[in-house]
Amino acid sequence: MVWLIRISLLFVVVLSLSVGSASAHSVIVSQDVKQQTLDRNFLFAVFSMRVTRWPDGRPIRVFVLPDRHPLHSLFVKQQLQVFPYQLRNKWDRQVFTGAGSEPERVDTMEEMYRNVSQNKGAIGYIEESFKLDLEKVRVVDEF
Repeated sequence: MVWLIRISLLFVVVLSLSVGSASAHSVIVSQDVKQQTLDRNFLFAVFSMRVTRWPDGRPIRVFVLPDRHPLHSLFVKQQLQVFPYQLRNKWDRQVFTGAGSEPERVDTMEEMYRNVSQNKGAIGYIEESFKLDLEKVRVVDEF
């Protein structure tokens, strides 16, 4: 019985450490995007591909990491407040019905940073600890 309690405590400690060490993320946009803040509803609409243009009319290019990437899961759950499979279902439904498309997928944070910095109207997300050149992208932290 004592070993069961010890294992349970160890599990709780490991779980809390992994949640606490889950990297924080930042939404990044290309330098030409004028918005200083993005509210959660607009952010969800952009990443679910329902909104395809910035308020000034320019097209939005959305970049995401693969569905199973830990940062993608963290971003979708915390910022968009849905599960990754729910977001995937929205994209698949839009593609299947011809009503829209899915975002452009990148495999690494380096690729995310490069694509957002090189494409006008681009938006993505990245770990806060990632070194950014703020002359190429802007961080939008307030929602």
